[in-house]
Formats: sequence, C-alpha cells, structure tokens
Amino acid sequence: MTALLVALLLSQELPDGLVAPSADCPGPPDYPPNEKVTGIGGRVVLNVSIDETGAVTKLEVFQALAPAFDEAAIASAKKCTFKPATMNGKALPSVVQLSADFAPPLQPWTLEGDVVGELGEPLAGATVTFGGKTATTDAAGHFSLTYPELPPGDGWVQVALAGKGDKAFPEVFRSGLTTRVRYQLPNEKTYETRVEGSRLLPPIPEPDKTPQVSKFIVTKADLDRAVGAYEDVTRVVQQAPGVAADPDILGTLFVRGGGPDEVIFYLDGVPLSNPYHLGGYLSIFNPQMLETAEFYTGGIPARFEPTLSGALEIHYATGETKKPHLLADLSMQTAMLRADVPLGVEGLSAVVSFRRSYFEAYFAALRALKIVGSNFFAPEITEALARVSFRRGRHHTMATYMYVQDGINLSASPGETPFFNFAGDLRLANRMHLGSVQHTIDLGGDSNLKFQASFTHDRSSSSVREVLPGDTPSDRFFGQTAWRGDLTLRSDLVIAGPSNRIQAGVQFAHRELSLLSSAIADTRGNGAWAQYPSVSTYDQPIEPLPYVTRDLLSAYAEDTHKLTDNITLEAGGRGQLEVRTSQFSGSARVAGAVTLPIHSVIKVSAGVSLQPIQSPLLLDERYGNPALTPERSSQVVLGLEQPLPFEALVRLELWVKYLDNLVVNPDTYAGVLEREARGDRVFVNGGTGLARGGDLLFMGRTRHFFYGLSLGLLSSERTNPLATTGRNTYPVPWDQQFTSAFSLSWSPNDHWLFSGRFSLRSGRPYTPVTGFRLITDDEGKLRWVPDFAAINSERYPWFYELSLRGEYRWNFGPVKMAFYAEVMNVTNAMNAFTYIYGSGTTDPTAPGGVMQPERGQVNHLPIRPFIGVRAEY
Repeated sequence: MTALLVALLLSQELPDGLVAPSADCPGPPDYPPNEKVTGIGGRVVLNVSIDETGAVTKLEVFQALAPAFDEAAIASAKKCTFKPATMNGKALPSVVQLSADFAPPLQPWTLEGDVVGELGEPLAGATVTFGGKTATTDAAGHFSLTYPELPPGDGWVQVALAGKGDKAFPEVFRSGLTTRVRYQLPNEKTYETRVEGSRLLPPIPEPDKTPQVSKFIVTKADLDRAVGAYEDVTRVVQQAPGVAADPDILGTLFVRGGGPDEVIFYLDGVPLSNPYHLGGYLSIFNPQMLETAEFYTGGIPARFEPTLSGALEIHYATGETKKPHLLADLSMQTAMLRADVPLGVEGLSAVVSFRRSYFEAYFAALRALKIVGSNFFAPEITEALARVSFRRGRHHTMATYMYVQDGINLSASPGETPFFNFAGDLRLANRMHLGSVQHTIDLGGDSNLKFQASFTHDRSSSSVREVLPGDTPSDRFFGQTAWRGDLTLRSDLVIAGPSNRIQAGVQFAHRELSLLSSAIADTRGNGAWAQYPSVSTYDQPIEPLPYVTRDLLSAYAEDTHKLTDNITLEAGGRGQLEVRTSQFSGSARVAGAVTLPIHSVIKVSAGVSLQPIQSPLLLDERYGNPALTPERSSQVVLGLEQPLPFEALVRLELWVKYLDNLVVNPDTYAGVLEREARGDRVFVNGGTGLARGGDLLFMGRTRHFFYGLSLGLLSSERTNPLATTGRNTYPVPWDQQFTSAFSLSWSPNDHWLFSGRFSLRSGRPYTPVTGFRLITDDEGKLRWVPDFAAINSERYPWFYELSLRGEYRWNFGPVKMAFYAEVMNVTNAMNAFTYIYGSGTTDPTAPGGVMQPERGQVNHLPIRPFIGVRAEY
C-alpha cells in the first residue's frame, strides 16, 4: 500500500510551512483467494480522510477494480496509521490517497499427454524436457509435467528416446491451464533444420511416412493467419492443390474433378449433409472452436462413409479447463465469442460459443463508399454451441448441442439489376440442430475405444416469385422445403502397436430425406453435369413430394502394418448395407510407402468407392428413379514427399480417377418425353467419367519468412449416353484445368505478421447461349427462350486475385490481443463469376421495339477491406 498524494491543494506545490500527511502501512494487501482463478490484475485507489489526530473519518474508493479487490484494499488500509498534515506546526484535517496494486498470482501450468511412434503406438521410457524439468513416459506413453510458477510465454519441448529420432515441439504455456499434447517421434532424424524464428510463422511439417496420401491438416493457428479466407476453414482448404473453387464468392469444394455432392463432411465424428450457410457462402464451422481439420482429396480412409471425391473432418476443442478461458473476435462482418469454464468438479468443464454476422451493415458501408452496387445483398448467419466435458482417469465423456441458422430476403423491382437474374422476390432460410454424446476410453498412446450417439435435423427452404418480360407480374411461384434427419450410433476402436495400427468400427444410421415443394422447375431436360449461365428457360413447374427413409448398417476395418522401418503397407475396407432395400455400398483401399535413405517417402494408393445417391429428388417415384444404385469411382494415386535441408518440404502427387454407374438423364425435354412415352425412367445409372491430374505443394520457412506454393493440373470429363445434341462426352463444370496459389509471410518479431496471397485459376466450363427465339406460353404470352450450344463447350475467363493482410499481436495484462487488417482483391480484378441475361422485350410498341435479351456479367467480389480485433483471456 503506497501513499501517492496529499490532498489540500493536490495539483499545487506545498506552500511554506505546510508538511504533507503520511501513512505507515504494514504491507501490500493480499490477493483475494477466490479471485485467483480469474487472473485479474490492476490497481485500486482509495481516498482516506483523517482528522487532526490522524484518526480515519472517511474511507472511500476513488478508482475501483472489482468488489473483492476493493474490499481487500480497504481492509489493508484500515491497518495503516496516519499522520495529519501540519501548517506551521499545527495539525490539519487531511486526505491521503493510497494505491494498492494487485498482480495476478502465477498458477500451476501442466503439460501432459502422450508420446507415440510413427503408427501411434505408445512409447515407454521417452524423456520429455522443458523448463528445467524432465518426465519419463510410462508404459502407456503418458507423461505429466507441472510448473507451479512459470510465467506465460512459449518455448520448445524436447522429446527423446533411444532408437528414435529426437524432436523439439513448440508450445505456448499459460498460467492455470492444462495443455494436452500428442508428440510423435520418427524412427530416425531427418534434416536437422529447425529454425527458432518468429513464433507467428507456422512450422514445416515432417514428411508423413505412412501410406496415407492426399491429406492436409489445418489448425486454428493456420486459420487465424490465413489471407482472404473470411476466417472460414473451407476457404482455407480451397487453396490446396487439386481443389477447384470460386474462392471469394463461395466456399464449396470441388475435389479432383468431382462435384460438391461428392465430398463428405464430419464434425467430431458426426456426418453432416449440409455444412454450409446459404448454399456455400460460408461453412457452419465456428473458427473459434476449431482444433484441427483433416482434409482428404484422395485415398479416403475407410472410417468415412463412401464418397467419390473427398472428405473433410472437423475437430472442435473439448473445452477442458481449470480456469475461465475466453476468446472473442470482432470483425467488420461477424462477432464471435467462446468461453471455457470449469464447473466446480475435478475434470468437469463446459464450453459455449456463438457467432453472428452483420453482413448487411458491412455491405451497406461498401455501397455507401461506392465499392459495390445495389446488386450485392447480404445474408444473415447465426451459430451457437454448448458442450460439457468430463474427464476422469482413462474415461472422457462429451455432450454437445449445436444450433445453426441463416437466411436472406431480396426484393427486386422490374428494371433493377439484382445479383440473380430475375425481378421479384427471393427468400432463403435454413435451420439445423445437432446433438451428440461421445464417450472415449483411453487405452494408451493412440489406442482408444469410442462410443457415440448423434442426431441432426436440417431444414432449408427457398422461394422465388418472378416478374416476367415487359414488367408483367406473374403467378409463377417456385418454392421448396427440404429437410433431413439423421440418427447415428457408432463405435470405433483403435489399437496402435509398434508394427501395427488397427482401426475398426460399426455404425447404424437412420436417415429421413424429404422435399416438400410448392413447385419446382422441371429441369430433367438439362443434361447431366451441364453448367448454364443465368437465363430464364421458363421450365414448367412440377410438384414432386419425395420422401426417402434409409437404415444403413456398416462396418469398417483398417490396418497399417510396418514391415520394416522403411516399408509400410496399409489396407482397409468398409461395407454398408441399406437394410430396407438390401442395397450395398462401400469402399476399399490398399496402399504402400517406402522411405529412401535420402528421406524421400514414395507412396502408392489404389481404391474404389460406391457412394449412394443423396438427393431425394432423384429417388422420387415421379420425378426421378427409386431404383438408382450407388455411383462408383476407382482411383490410383502416386505420391512423393521430400524434406529439404533448409526447412522446406515438397509434396508431389499424380493421380487418375475412373467413374462409372453415374446417374444421367437426357439433355433435351423432348428426350424426357420420349423416354416417358416408352415407359423408361428419365434418370438411370449409365454415365462414365475420367479425371486425371497432378498436384504440387511446396512450403518452407526461414527465421522471419514463410513461403508456400500450390499447383494443380486437372482434366475431368464425363460421358452421358443419353445426350443427343452435340457431343455426349464433355468436361464437367468443375474442370478447372489449372489452379495455383502463392503465399508469403514476413514476421520481423513476435508482434507483427504481414502476409500476401496470389491466386491464379483457369476458367470453368459453361454452356453458351447461341441465340433466342419467341414462343407463346400456356398463358398466351410471348417469351424469349434461349438456344444453347454444345454442353460445357466454352469457358469463363481466368480468375486471379491478390490479397494482403497485416496483424499486430500484444499482451494487455492477462489478455492476449491481436489487431488484423486485410485488403482482398487488391487490384480490384473484375473476374467473371457467371453470365446473366435479361428478359428482353416482346412488345413492338415499347421503346426500342422487340429486343432479344442481352448478356450481362456477374463478377466475383471487388476490392474490399476486412478489419478486426481478437482477444484471448
């Protein structure tokens, strides 16, 4: 407790004869015991009024901190003795100002986890060294280190074991928290190239010596520093080689020549049918909750349900904590909050998170600045999650509930130029509920036994009411409500040994898929995989009511076997039976990896997958074909991973994928009527496809720089035997033949991080309009309808974009802060997203007379700022 200042004339020098009052205090106040978990620090200032004898007449708080701290300061002040001020030797009533500084006490930081080998087997006897302490792993590979008074910071943890390659792992340590880790030791050292530069730059991963190919891992730290990704994990993985994308408008994934419905998504083991807001604008994964994401563009493991092209599995944080842990992020577009809190019982904690957008305000500001026009409109998204976690010994139980909502309303009057090519009303809305309970038994190392029950309910609706040529109101209304309910029960077992890693599991899934329609456009005459510009074809409305119920029973097994230290084999398979129809689907894969003396890892993987039809519309008795069988893909991947002696890694993969049993339909409405007249189904399994390409990933770092390059070459075409106009073999809409992204980051110290990313992609195919003709519709009105050239016979122009980002990080007491600013599409490139056509005029008395619809262009997003602040306590 320190006397700061004497009142009387506080801001003036003491006049002659005046002696200041004084205080004699026994020592600083004690830190409130009940506040130790908060880590609050700061200053309390008191005003103490005394009389001529030095007795306290009034004591009040001048500058408060928190009630417990204010009370501690007052209690300490009452132990002080005071002498009053004197003027020429005469005592005077006085005011003494005292301050009390509270520094948060250091709480124990615990580092615990497992040390495992290349197959995830527990390594006993390994030494883990950090901060002057060393722990040795037990038979299960587990260790624990506790530091009673370690100041917050970061450093390198050294892990060593005889017969294995020593390795250092970077860690950030925080007072009062427990950090759970998994350290994997290689059998031998590669190049000794660790660079201890800025901790804001990512480390270079070790080459993966297992036969797994085409795998990418994204962490929350990667997401925080990603450039031009809107803090969205799907937009980060879009930059991986082999992925075609519309990287600024949509976050959807087109993997190695496959469509968006050929990629499967999981959240902590729960399969998701609709992982996007508003059809792909953003994913539903809250960046604040992300722990890691595993993205596969080939060689899909058997633990995933069958898929033709790719898989993305998101792992959320468990929220385990011994003290409150808060994260907040406020940007120009969204507000995010996450809170981890202990619940008063050892091992019991909870985490809640929330994300809400305010894109409407963001785009209103951009319109006011004339950066965008009125044809850009803003969606609304909301996400909320609550998770309770209980860990006791080897057992860990988690219960999770997640709610997702989004929507958009747009009204456009005739004569306006909206984002979509229509005048009228557009309404979209989506709601999703997810609940799961998971129990895991730790068996040592990576070995564990897991049980999970989950339920998801997803409901989305859309409606469109058009205004037709000549600004004539129309009763043409298209609307639909789709919903899907999933109940999934699964159990998974992992057994990791020194030469074998076995993973097996069983799953039962009850699924209900429904499409409730006021009316939808009859597009059965649009050829399979055809990409059309935005143009009104005036398709006739149809009112199907598809409802599909599935009971899927599946089992899988995978085995990774290490023949020698340099040769590893892998095999796995999944069988899936639809109980109601006895329809079989599944997947199988074999792979091998060889590590050469120069540390090169050569891999080969071959597999086949049968993916059931997901769309209830295609399985509808009236619109589609209930007898459709799973589509099939067969893929071979040849890969090379090469570490370089200057902390860099090169990964090259060549791949080929053959598809058959694909669902196809005629490419004209006349063809539809002809098949119906013969009694044939419009949709059948009969299409084939071939995709091939090469992917290159190169990344490296120095003390202050990180650089990365991804390149992808792709050719993907499919054959529709029911096509009768033009060619029946043509490129798919996702045939982006060249993709590239170059990134560069510079961090001069542990506070500043500057990054840039340049993307260059070739144009995607589309079906061009060759002209228009007038028809008379059922209402007796004249309308322009388009004629098309051969399917997907032209391509959009190339796409390029440069985005820049700067970030400053600092500590504000116990709070870690970050301010970031981005400018996306710095050059304001007007990249074409799609072509649109107006409605034209059919009235010869109108200004200009009868005119065919004219082509316009919807561009990708223009130059735009993105500013935010992030805090962690």
